[in-house]
Amino acid sequence: MRIALFAQCMYSPWIEWIKNNSLLLSQELSQKIDVEIISHKPNELLEDANLRGLKIHYLLRLSENKIIQFFYFIAWGLRSLFFIYWRGIKLICVQYIEISFIMPMFFLTLCKRDTSFIVTIYSTDELEHRYKLLTLKLLRFKIKKIVIISEYLRGALIDLWFKDADIEYIPLSYDKKRYLNFAKFKNRDKKLILFSAWPIKEAWSFFMVDLAKIMPDYNFIFAMRKFNKKSEDELGLLNEYIKKNWVKNIEIRRNIEKMEVLLGEVWCLVLPLQDINVNMLIPVALLEAMARWTICFVSDLPNLELLVEDKVNAIVFKKNDLFALKKKIDKFVIDETISESAHKFWNLYPDYKNIWEKYFSLFEKIEWST
Repeated sequence: MRIALFAQCMYSPWIEWIKNNSLLLSQELSQKIDVEIISHKPNELLEDANLRGLKIHYLLRLSENKIIQFFYFIAWGLRSLFFIYWRGIKLICVQYIEISFIMPMFFLTLCKRDTSFIVTIYSTDELEHRYKLLTLKLLRFKIKKIVIISEYLRGALIDLWFKDADIEYIPLSYDKKRYLNFAKFKNRDKKLILFSAWPIKEAWSFFMVDLAKIMPDYNFIFAMRKFNKKSEDELGLLNEYIKKNWVKNIEIRRNIEKMEVLLGEVWCLVLPLQDINVNMLIPVALLEAMARWTICFVSDLPNLELLVEDKVNAIVFKKNDLFALKKKIDKFVIDETISESAHKFWNLYPDYKNIWEKYFSLFEKIEWST
């Protein structure tokens, strides 16, 4: 069996989790089937262990110039079509409705009638943009299965006239091997709190500053994996707000490469996961923290209610109630039974062995039916 997988293999920072999910999935799938990955051509090819051994074809390009980008959509979309024709591929797996994947999908639909699609939906963002909604509606007859990473997405897809039987829940995972060999509470500081959010105000980073101000006995780490020039400007606004409020107990760490190490230093994680970021659906930071026996305080957004159980494997707080969160941190920050339950939840959470088998089962059914 041979498939083409449209995936984001070059992006960071904010969709790094989509990229890694696609690559780790491909690593597993390639042991059983022939996987040809189609992605964007990066300006600079970065070292990434997850890329090794994979057949990645940089057949798409991006440009900040809208006129050039329109040309790229057509020219590189045709290039993807010719490649898939040449390889005789009939099954296309699309990881995320990226705008540059849409033109190849339409070309394949019009020019290669034996093509079938499996589309993975990662976020509510994909169901809000009109051009993405239109793509899903127009190509509905070619999409054999819609994969969702959270059951939170099912209702919205049914509203788009997809049948419930054609919607398959396969959760997002991450590289669990990185989290297997760490002691539970070695060298941890019970007064050290990790705060996970974007630096912009709408992402509730200012909420962290307000929380740190009323909890002077604790130290807060605001950690970001990687970010671009826009995020640098937003971080400047956050630093101004910190100085304006005379908050001294916040440390900002940037370009975090080994989150598993940082999670071994802190005692708990605060994850507001604000409304504009609900499109993340399953925050990888939460799963990583649970893997490290870290007590997690998460906001009461509906997508998280499907993932955590209050006072069992995490503590749920109302995202706009600062003082209630402070009380919960003071009360539960030393409750090691919650961290034990969090680790058990992570241990039972699907890894890529389970996930790739589910994808492979879908591929087999579609190939057999066509």
